[in-house]
Amino acid sequence: MKTFLRRTASMWRTAAAGVLAAVTLGAAVACSSGDDGDSAAGTSGESGDGNFPVTVGHVYGETEIPEKPERVVTIGWITHDIVAALGTAPVGVDETWGGDDEGFTPWFRRQVQDVLGADMPETTNRDDGTTDIEKIAILKPDLILAPHSGVTADDYSKLSSIAPTVAYQEKPWQSGNWQDLTRTVAKALGEDARATELISETGDAMAAEAAKHPQLAGKNFLYGLTLPPEGSSSIGIYVSGDPRVAFLREFGLVDSPSLKTDLNVEDADSFYGDISLENLQRVKTDLFVGWSGGHDETEDTLDNPAVARWEPVKSGHYYLIEDETLASATNAPSPLSIRWSLDQGFLDDLASAVDGGAVVRPAR
Repeated sequence: MKTFLRRTASMWRTAAAGVLAAVTLGAAVACSSGDDGDSAAGTSGESGDGNFPVTVGHVYGETEIPEKPERVVTIGWITHDIVAALGTAPVGVDETWGGDDEGFTPWFRRQVQDVLGADMPETTNRDDGTTDIEKIAILKPDLILAPHSGVTADDYSKLSSIAPTVAYQEKPWQSGNWQDLTRTVAKALGEDARATELISETGDAMAAEAAKHPQLAGKNFLYGLTLPPEGSSSIGIYVSGDPRVAFLREFGLVDSPSLKTDLNVEDADSFYGDISLENLQRVKTDLFVGWSGGHDETEDTLDNPAVARWEPVKSGHYYLIEDETLASATNAPSPLSIRWSLDQGFLDDLASAVDGGAVVRPAR
């Protein structure tokens, strides 16, 4: 489990365990309770619903946003995509796993530069993945959004001293499906009507693509990752509430019963668990989907005796993604990344794996 956490943390680079340095903040105090195809993207900067102030609830209380924000900083994954899709270019974001040399994915870069005509934002996470609160303060945001993140209570307190801050709803890194997260972000931005439109357009694109692959309907699956290079006695699997798992269900796939019966999860807040390799043969699933740390890891995993004997692998019902950009798009689905992944043939790959034609999507 610890090995899985280390590998997963390399992807969720913003899952800060806490801030390393004390911060002196001179910014304005936030209003927070003391005691929450490319055609799918927004294309203009016109104002949204305009019903301010708005109050958003989250795990640390309630945050009041007094007026429509213009300088938005996001922390964690997915949120920055949604902010841009709703028509606002963030001024600060976390570097994204699977992005280019500057930490930006192709769908986000296109939306900010080509559609919104804005400058790319600053990246505000340190090399160790922690949040650089001092840098965020320098950006002078009027809203900090972290609804899909792992911000701690201490992080939240410091961030709220800079600007109104919205944390995750209940559990770190578990924001439910992309539609719910889009609505949360839209409420904070005053863009409820645009969000409804965006969700509908994206959903229509997904439904049209799913209709081409009816074999997906009703097949159960597990979503995990390959074995780490140093070896492991278990295989990592994501929980039902994780966004990447919820995303696959929208194409007709269903959770494997083993998520309830065989997955070992260390605590109720975890977005992952593991299944012992010695018990793997009793785990039943029609399809195994996973992202891989590279081709060597893929080969080592498929050559592992326990994995090789596991029915979905033995019968070719698996889909492994070595391409970090595609893995990022589907591990953290947003209206922007969903359309991009569909254009990359993501559902074609899934359907092939369901049919027993094992797919390994290589790195670019």
